[in-house]
Amino acid sequence: MPDFTAADVKRLRDATGAGMMDCKRALTDADGDFDRAAELVRERTGAKMADRAGQRTASEGVIHSYLHRPTPGMPPKVGVLLELNCETDFVAKGADFGQLANDLALHIAAMRPAVVREEEVDETILETEREFARKQALEEGKPEHIVEKIVDGKIKAFYKEKVLLNQPFVKDDSRTVGDLVEELQRTTGEKIVVARFARFQVGA
Repeated sequence: MPDFTAADVKRLRDATGAGMMDCKRALTDADGDFDRAAELVRERTGAKMADRAGQRTASEGVIHSYLHRPTPGMPPKVGVLLELNCETDFVAKGADFGQLANDLALHIAAMRPAVVREEEVDETILETEREFARKQALEEGKPEHIVEKIVDGKIKAFYKEKVLLNQPFVKDDSRTVGDLVEELQRTTGEKIVVARFARFQVGA
């Protein structure tokens, strides 16, 4: 009989958010090994938990810092502070979560997003972009019935350039930054949230 206690089951539930029976079964299959049991829980319930992630609160996580040096040994010229949230301290301490935080900070340093998500873009800025795109399309002689489609396309391009989650990932432009976050969310079964960031550049 595997060697684990009710306290171990509770600890696993707290760490993963899974149900009691899922935790008991995982601890049994892992012969009481907590880390292996946690992996089993995430493998078995990750998709189900990810579906419910939007309803949960991400109140754990890290503040990650990144300094970019254009030349090794020289002082850094760009710095990023990033707050990345998850649901449990267990996930926050994991290597995959730390790697995501570092990749996001590196991406922010390179690609200079203005905001995290679309709803954070100032409506005044959006309206200015829309009016400029509309005026440009009309001056180019575009038919009225397609002008709005052109404007919508310009706004999508604006989001792709300025919104962090919409930007193609700097290391792999076949995926967006939002895709990276969703992939880890599916893997961990936890809600993963990019809360905020600040980018600093010497002379800017």
